[in-house]
Amino acid sequence: MRGLRFPSVVSDVMKNIISIEGSCFISEAAKKMIENKIGSIIITEDGMPSGIVTRSDMISKVIVAHLEPGTNKINTIKSSPLISIEHDTPILEAMRFLRDQDINQVLIKEGDKISGIVSEGDLIRAVTLCSLAQFSTLLHKK
Repeated sequence: MRGLRFPSVVSDVMKNIISIEGSCFISEAAKKMIENKIGSIIITEDGMPSGIVTRSDMISKVIVAHLEPGTNKINTIKSSPLISIEHDTPILEAMRFLRDQDINQVLIKEGDKISGIVSEGDLIRAVTLCSLAQFSTLLHKK
Protein backbone atom coordinates (compact mmCIF):
# COMPACT_ATOMS: atom_id res chain seq x y z
CA MET A 1 0.00 0.00 0.00
CA ARG A 2 3.06 2.21 0.19
CA GLY A 3 2.95 5.13 -2.26
CA LEU A 4 -0.83 4.92 -2.65
CA ARG A 5 -2.46 8.28 -1.99
CA PHE A 6 -6.02 8.30 -0.74
CA PRO A 7 -8.36 11.20 -1.49
CA SER A 8 -8.46 13.80 1.26
CA VAL A 9 -9.81 16.98 -0.35
CA VAL A 10 -12.60 17.55 -2.85
CA SER A 11 -10.27 18.23 -5.78
CA ASP A 12 -9.08 14.61 -5.41
CA VAL A 13 -12.53 13.29 -6.35
CA MET A 14 -14.14 16.07 -8.40
CA LYS A 15 -15.48 15.45 -11.90
CA ASN A 16 -15.39 17.63 -14.99
CA ILE A 17 -18.35 19.92 -15.47
CA ILE A 18 -20.87 19.05 -18.17
CA SER A 19 -22.87 22.09 -19.25
CA ILE A 20 -25.53 23.23 -21.68
CA GLU A 21 -26.63 26.66 -22.84
CA GLY A 22 -29.77 27.92 -21.08
CA SER A 23 -31.57 28.49 -24.40
CA CYS A 24 -31.59 24.73 -25.15
CA PHE A 25 -34.69 22.65 -24.63
CA ILE A 26 -35.16 20.57 -21.48
CA SER A 27 -35.18 17.43 -23.65
CA GLU A 28 -31.67 18.26 -24.96
CA ALA A 29 -30.36 18.69 -21.41
CA ALA A 30 -31.96 15.41 -20.30
CA LYS A 31 -30.39 13.59 -23.26
CA LYS A 32 -26.97 15.06 -22.44
CA MET A 33 -27.32 13.99 -18.80
CA ILE A 34 -28.21 10.43 -19.85
CA GLU A 35 -25.37 10.23 -22.41
CA ASN A 36 -22.84 11.41 -19.83
CA LYS A 37 -24.34 9.37 -16.96
CA ILE A 38 -24.55 12.42 -14.70
CA GLY A 39 -27.06 13.51 -12.07
CA SER A 40 -26.81 17.24 -12.75
CA ILE A 41 -25.93 19.63 -15.54
CA ILE A 42 -24.64 23.20 -15.33
CA ILE A 43 -26.65 25.80 -17.22
CA THR A 44 -24.69 28.54 -18.95
CA GLU A 45 -25.54 31.97 -20.31
CA ASP A 46 -23.09 33.22 -22.94
CA GLY A 47 -20.65 30.53 -21.80
CA MET A 48 -20.76 31.52 -18.12
CA PRO A 49 -22.30 29.22 -15.48
CA SER A 50 -25.67 30.59 -14.32
CA GLY A 51 -27.46 27.68 -12.66
CA ILE A 52 -27.81 23.94 -12.23
CA VAL A 53 -30.47 21.36 -13.07
CA THR A 54 -30.46 18.05 -11.22
CA ARG A 55 -32.17 14.72 -11.82
CA SER A 56 -34.52 15.67 -8.99
CA ASP A 57 -35.38 18.94 -10.78
CA MET A 58 -36.24 16.96 -13.92
CA ILE A 59 -38.66 14.82 -11.92
CA SER A 60 -40.30 17.55 -9.83
CA LYS A 61 -40.26 20.47 -12.26
CA VAL A 62 -40.88 18.62 -15.52
CA ILE A 63 -42.49 15.20 -15.05
CA VAL A 64 -44.66 15.94 -12.01
CA ALA A 65 -45.49 19.45 -13.27
CA HIS A 66 -46.40 18.08 -16.74
CA LEU A 67 -43.99 20.50 -18.41
CA GLU A 68 -43.32 19.75 -22.09
CA PRO A 69 -39.55 19.04 -22.38
CA GLY A 70 -39.46 19.55 -26.15
CA THR A 71 -40.85 23.09 -26.07
CA ASN A 72 -39.59 24.54 -22.78
CA LYS A 73 -36.10 25.89 -22.25
CA ILE A 74 -33.80 24.41 -19.61
CA ASN A 75 -33.36 27.92 -18.18
CA THR A 76 -36.94 27.80 -16.88
CA ILE A 77 -36.18 25.04 -14.36
CA LYS A 78 -32.62 25.86 -13.26
CA SER A 79 -31.67 26.52 -9.66
CA SER A 80 -29.47 29.50 -8.91
CA PRO A 81 -27.29 30.96 -7.58
CA LEU A 82 -24.68 28.26 -7.91
CA ILE A 83 -23.15 27.01 -4.67
CA SER A 84 -19.43 26.29 -4.53
CA ILE A 85 -16.61 25.36 -2.19
CA GLU A 86 -12.85 25.69 -2.51
CA HIS A 87 -10.82 22.90 -4.14
CA ASP A 88 -8.84 22.24 -0.97
CA THR A 89 -11.90 21.65 1.24
CA PRO A 90 -11.49 18.38 3.18
CA ILE A 91 -13.88 15.63 2.09
CA LEU A 92 -15.60 15.28 5.48
CA GLU A 93 -16.12 19.05 5.68
CA ALA A 94 -17.65 18.98 2.18
CA MET A 95 -20.02 16.19 3.27
CA ARG A 96 -21.19 18.31 6.21
CA PHE A 97 -21.58 21.31 3.89
CA LEU A 98 -23.80 19.34 1.49
CA ARG A 99 -25.94 18.12 4.39
CA ASP A 100 -26.23 21.62 5.91
CA GLN A 101 -27.17 23.17 2.54
CA ASP A 102 -29.53 20.25 1.72
CA ILE A 103 -27.91 19.73 -1.69
CA ASN A 104 -26.43 16.70 -3.45
CA GLN A 105 -23.83 18.39 -5.66
CA VAL A 106 -21.51 21.34 -5.25
CA LEU A 107 -19.19 23.16 -7.62
CA ILE A 108 -15.48 23.21 -6.88
CA LYS A 109 -13.57 26.43 -7.41
CA GLU A 110 -9.95 27.49 -7.38
CA GLY A 111 -10.00 31.18 -6.59
CA ASP A 112 -12.52 32.72 -8.99
CA LYS A 113 -12.45 29.82 -11.47
CA ILE A 114 -14.85 26.87 -11.36
CA SER A 115 -12.74 23.74 -11.81
CA GLY A 116 -15.18 20.86 -11.30
CA ILE A 117 -18.16 19.40 -9.50
CA VAL A 118 -18.52 16.80 -6.78
CA SER A 119 -21.58 14.87 -5.67
CA GLU A 120 -22.53 13.35 -2.37
CA GLY A 121 -21.98 9.93 -3.96
CA ASP A 122 -18.43 10.88 -5.02
CA LEU A 123 -17.63 11.88 -1.44
CA ILE A 124 -19.17 8.76 0.07
CA ARG A 125 -17.17 6.54 -2.33
CA ALA A 126 -13.96 8.33 -1.33
CA VAL A 127 -14.61 7.87 2.39
CA THR A 128 -15.59 4.23 1.84
CA LEU A 129 -12.41 3.55 -0.13
CA CYS A 130 -10.25 5.02 2.62
CA SER A 131 -12.11 3.10 5.34
CA LEU A 132 -11.88 -0.22 3.50
CA ALA A 133 -8.18 0.26 2.82
CA GLN A 134 -7.47 1.02 6.48
CA PHE A 135 -9.55 -1.96 7.59
CA SER A 136 -7.75 -4.21 5.11
CA THR A 137 -4.38 -3.06 6.44
CA LEU A 138 -5.45 -3.94 9.98
CA LEU A 139 -6.56 -7.41 8.90
CA HIS A 140 -3.22 -8.14 7.26
CA LYS A 141 -1.03 -7.03 10.18
CA LYS A 142 0.71 -9.84 12.01
